[in-house]
Amino acid sequence: MWDRILSLGADALALEESKKGFSIDVEEVVDRVGGRMCVLGNLDAITLLDRGSDAELEREIGRQLRAGRRNDGRFIMSTGSPVTPGTPLERVRRYLDIAHELGSAHG
Repeated sequence: MWDRILSLGADALALEESKKGFSIDVEEVVDRVGGRMCVLGNLDAITLLDRGSDAELEREIGRQLRAGRRNDGRFIMSTGSPVTPGTPLERVRRYLDIAHELGSAHG
């Protein structure tokens, strides 16, 4: 399937987070894409954004940003699914703050 996806000539690729018995690791996606297109992050919107600790959230955002840098910087930090209606606005703000801090810290 990867060859077909990469042959489409798309400018960007967004894949949902791992769930329902399958795994989509952003590091593997970046390795397969190899800088040919922008990759969007796939942070777990329920387990990490809504229910995870700040430390868990920061660790995963950092991991995804590091992977994105290996894609010639063609990366946008994102969730892999929509933010749930029950996720507190303060939590979404924390996610954005961490992403900005970590993204700026490493250029």
